[in-house]
Amino acid sequence: MNIALALEYIPRRMNELGYGTNYYIRFRHFVMQPSEKLEIDAYNQFFILVEEINDASVVSEFGLFDIAETKVNEQTYEHQGEIKITNYSNTINHVRFIQVIPKHKPIPITKNEVQITNP
Repeated sequence: MNIALALEYIPRRMNELGYGTNYYIRFRHFVMQPSEKLEIDAYNQFFILVEEINDASVVSEFGLFDIAETKVNEQTYEHQGEIKITNYSNTINHVRFIQVIPKHKPIPITKNEVQITNP
């Protein structure tokens, strides 16, 4: 996947999930040191991997992206939940994502509910 494809994919995906255009996007570029491991809590958001990475893996509740892994039949570019990134290289590695953060709509108060305010 590349940035252009991700930017085309994100609006359709967010619409499927019922968010419409109620989301923010943010470009994330992680510069990982040799053998570094990174964990990201992304339970209410999505991370879309925008380029293939060598000598690194991305694992989440959605799946695995690891070019070197021979026992998987699909590479996953969309990640959510606890995301674990591992740099297997002896050198610095760059991992680039587009982070998609849904906007949370305020819950409307109905006629039967009482709104409590502090005096």
